[in-house]
Amino acid sequence: MIFDLLVAICVLIILGVVMIIAKLLSKRLSPEGSRKTIHITMGCVALTFPFVFESTITVVVLGIVAILALLYLRVNKNLREGVGTALLGIHRKSIGDIYFVISIVIVFVLHDHPFEYIIPISILTFADSTAALIGTSYGRHNMSQHNQEDAKSREGSVIFFIVAFICSLVPLQLMTEVGRAEVLVISFLIGFLAAIIEAVSRHGNDNLLLPFLTYGFLIYNSQQPLNTLLSYLGLMVLVAFAIFLIYKLTNITKLSIAYSFLVGYIVLILGDAIWIFPPLALLLTFGILPMMKKDEKKMTQSYKAVECNAIIGVICLYISVFLPQYREILYIAFSFSFSCHLAINTYSRLVNFFQKSKSNSILYGLIKGIIFIALPTWFVVQTHLVMFIYLILLALSMPFAVSLNEKYDYTIVSDETCNANKFLVGILTTILTAILLVLTMMEVL
Repeated sequence: MIFDLLVAICVLIILGVVMIIAKLLSKRLSPEGSRKTIHITMGCVALTFPFVFESTITVVVLGIVAILALLYLRVNKNLREGVGTALLGIHRKSIGDIYFVISIVIVFVLHDHPFEYIIPISILTFADSTAALIGTSYGRHNMSQHNQEDAKSREGSVIFFIVAFICSLVPLQLMTEVGRAEVLVISFLIGFLAAIIEAVSRHGNDNLLLPFLTYGFLIYNSQQPLNTLLSYLGLMVLVAFAIFLIYKLTNITKLSIAYSFLVGYIVLILGDAIWIFPPLALLLTFGILPMMKKDEKKMTQSYKAVECNAIIGVICLYISVFLPQYREILYIAFSFSFSCHLAINTYSRLVNFFQKSKSNSILYGLIKGIIFIALPTWFVVQTHLVMFIYLILLALSMPFAVSLNEKYDYTIVSDETCNANKFLVGILTTILTAILLVLTMMEVL
């Protein structure tokens, strides 16, 4: 324990020293360069944690202290305008440094084998920093097409993929018994996943998403046979084709395409064939029956629209990886979130762009949500009581959708409309999950 304490103190000292050095070199380094100097140095230090710390508690406490220190750096004017400029001098909003510490602590607590920790943290350390520096210095092709999207270059994404591939390949080859062919495919899939995450991230949230999603992929797929891994590649071609069709039908941005691909990727890798159907059904049907009008197509669909429709379902899927005993319940909640979004989106489209009555729009929205997502789910779970509760809560979403459309302007994609929909669907999905868990514990299901 004393050794752990000494190591923890050394880590905090290194953090302070590297921030001072980055501040002293700030005249030679760009703000992004100073920030990434700290990022890489502390990432390299963090990679030693599985080999130097004996107690998980020590790392948790160290993380809490580091977060408190970083928060104090933000609120103290002298520190913020002094040594803090090396970390906070970039011209964009970001709490990536806080996310960085949180990710290290949580992945350290969760990991069972060193490679499960080293791969996510090495990608976070090296791929993220390299892509940021290359993209800032040499990026020429910006993928952002909306003022709500951060600038992301193709060059940075390509570099990110290459570095993430190497960061996965080396530990898997040296620290596991996974076959060489499987190692190549897994490394390719992780690299591709990581590159998409980086492309669609904002405000430093890639520092949180990258380690968590990479870790989830590893624990769920590192032991998969080669033919299963190859099947993922084939299914991704199908998802890519569906996204291409939507791109032709609607006005979605390039980063929205990347975000859609990321959702499909996560669902395929962490779920299986039945999990891909609800988001795919939503993707293919939200803009048809009826087809979009010209005025509707003028509404630019930023990545926020994709995130709004997918985030609750993705959370259900991710939780199911860690709680496999409740996987069927979480699949039902996953399906419900997409069915709910389809019904709400259809209502909003009909009311705002087709001038249909509220009653007809509610009915049409429910019919689409039931036919395209709820009924296929019924065939999978084959439990009448579950689906009865599912449909009751789906119908319950519509009065709230009416209220939200009266309060906010749904003819544009905005923070207000996206957050309102996410909150509504999140609450209803949580209620459904809680009811099903109670019924399971009572052995009713």
